[in-house]
Amino acid sequence: MQIGFFCDFVLFIVPAFNYTYFTSLQGIRAFQAMYFLSSFFNQFGPNSVTFLVAAEVFPTAVRASAHGFGAAIGKLGALTAAVLYNYIDTKTKFLVVPWFGLLGMVLTWLFLPDTTGLDLKEQERWWTCIRENRVADYHGVAINKQHLSYWEIFRGVHKHYDPVLDRESRIAELKRDWLEMVEEQRDNEEGDVVVDVEQFPPEVHEYMKKIHHVDPEAAGLKGAEKKDAKSIGGSDKEAPVSSAASGEVVNEKTDL
Repeated sequence: MQIGFFCDFVLFIVPAFNYTYFTSLQGIRAFQAMYFLSSFFNQFGPNSVTFLVAAEVFPTAVRASAHGFGAAIGKLGALTAAVLYNYIDTKTKFLVVPWFGLLGMVLTWLFLPDTTGLDLKEQERWWTCIRENRVADYHGVAINKQHLSYWEIFRGVHKHYDPVLDRESRIAELKRDWLEMVEEQRDNEEGDVVVDVEQFPPEVHEYMKKIHHVDPEAAGLKGAEKKDAKSIGGSDKEAPVSSAASGEVVNEKTDL
């Protein structure tokens, strides 16, 4: 996105200060080339990334609203330019437009976090703590310096990053989710339980039952036992473990 903004700035600022040459017969081909390149970099950077950023940066609860707000601001900018262009000549347009590209690059560099390689579930954990006013309770990778904007680093958001504390909180969250699942199944009159084997692989499920002394039939987990057995015996592949916390619970079991 920064590359797109910067290239648009350069491709507009060059003809702005040499407008007479680039509108002459000698420079018209170069002028056309710069115009087409500016259109490419506008789509390559700001226009495309705007849609991608909204899906990765904002939490699920407000993602659509935040995306709509960003799109509305973009339309407001387009409307402002359309009105302004009625009062200035073509040469002045080239003197005005480039600075918006430079401003966009600076704002992107300052405020946009880098979500490359960051699990969206982890981003959701971070936003949950923000919405619940528990910012100091989150210690995960989402606030590692490599994923934060320079503005967030300046504000000291990264100071709470601690992999050890994050491991402990992830295990606690996994235990809490498992207990909530058990409570829900106790109220389930049908007794047909479906355990999410991605969140609770068979080995994690068994470990949870042991440390919490839960009777599968009393807790209404009989159906889950059958599903776990099918997952283990019905396939040569091991059950997938998508959550890092699941593996950490297994490691905790080994340590004990």
